[in-house]
Amino acid sequence: MKIAVIGGGSTYTPELIKGLLEIQDDVSIDSVWLCDVEEGQTKLEIIFEFVKRLVKERFKVFKTLKPEEALMDTDFVVFQFRPGFLKGRELDESLPLKYDLIGQETTGMGGFSSALRAFPIVEKYIDLVEKHSKATVINFTNPSGHVTEFVLNYLKFERFIGLCNVPINLLKNISEILNCDMDDIFLKYYGLNHLTFLERIYVKDKDVTEEVFERVNVNPSNIPITDFPKWLISSLSMFLNPYLRYYLMRETMLKKIKEKELRAREVMKIEKELLDIYKKAEEIPPELSKRGGSMYSTAAAHLIRDLVKGSGRVHILNTRNEGAISNLPDDYVLEIPCYVRGGKVFPISMGEADEFALAFIHVIKMYERLTIKAYLNRSKDYALKAILIHPLGPGVEKAREFLEDMLSANKGWIDLE
Repeated sequence: MKIAVIGGGSTYTPELIKGLLEIQDDVSIDSVWLCDVEEGQTKLEIIFEFVKRLVKERFKVFKTLKPEEALMDTDFVVFQFRPGFLKGRELDESLPLKYDLIGQETTGMGGFSSALRAFPIVEKYIDLVEKHSKATVINFTNPSGHVTEFVLNYLKFERFIGLCNVPINLLKNISEILNCDMDDIFLKYYGLNHLTFLERIYVKDKDVTEEVFERVNVNPSNIPITDFPKWLISSLSMFLNPYLRYYLMRETMLKKIKEKELRAREVMKIEKELLDIYKKAEEIPPELSKRGGSMYSTAAAHLIRDLVKGSGRVHILNTRNEGAISNLPDDYVLEIPCYVRGGKVFPISMGEADEFALAFIHVIKMYERLTIKAYLNRSKDYALKAILIHPLGPGVEKAREFLEDMLSANKGWIDLE
């Protein structure tokens, strides 16, 4: 089996390789190709040499700046590239603050510019995948759910699965709370990537939701699956994705962001430190945990394993709804539990979504689709519609000014007329 990693020069790559080494006894990996762009060549060289030391010839590792070479006859492709690099992330976090808006790389106006930078690059790579292989693409490139909506519903490329590390960390946290195996847990969990809602928790055949709610009510500080006040969780009878803090606690989060150094700048320092460590390292250093992305490698590697083996395990993935949530359209790309069988993913029927969740899902899905139309039509008008309906966007008073500012800052990456 051949695996290609687009964005192979990422400092996350060694962790991904560690995950692939852990599944090597279950699936036969012949080679992993690390592909990056010329601007990332220095990082790619460092990562490649470190990865070779990690692998110890258990499978072959190659590096290339030619995506056609990496993608030729490959079985799986992992997208983990960052359009605009970390400078783009810094811009996504800093520019909204100028307008007293939350700056964040995956949601709000930072997510808006991040998506518009991503779409043309994703489109180019999907075209190359179609030409050179029959591979399944697993996407981590942010904003992951938005990118998956673009590929499945607009590029009409079916072998594409969006993945995030939030669900697997949620499962891990619940397994620790309840002292059970992760594989024994099933969640009624749905929504958009970084905008999800957890209604029910099952362990084997038992509904344990109320037990977890009770623990939150008794001692919320010891429950790592909620960042919200206990009265809110109790009132909604749902656990909320931590990213919903940006929507429901805007004043608090904006104040926190303004008081701290931008996360992008922190990550730049961490990356420099990691690359220096990687030059001599023989194993994954503990400093990698500072980078974030906990259990990213486990999520990706286990999904590849189960796609190959057809185990029937359940994974929480970004894919089309297809009836999983009965009161949402079938073609909405959602983050939902799916059976993995026969190299494909099958969304699991969970009944209706809560009205509170529906309100957010519909609005942000329309924002996603308007943003995609803005890219496809190179249209400022569609872009304005998108940012005006987003709860974290500017109002009419500053929408045009923000858009022009964002386009000027992203010149060469985003082209709208």
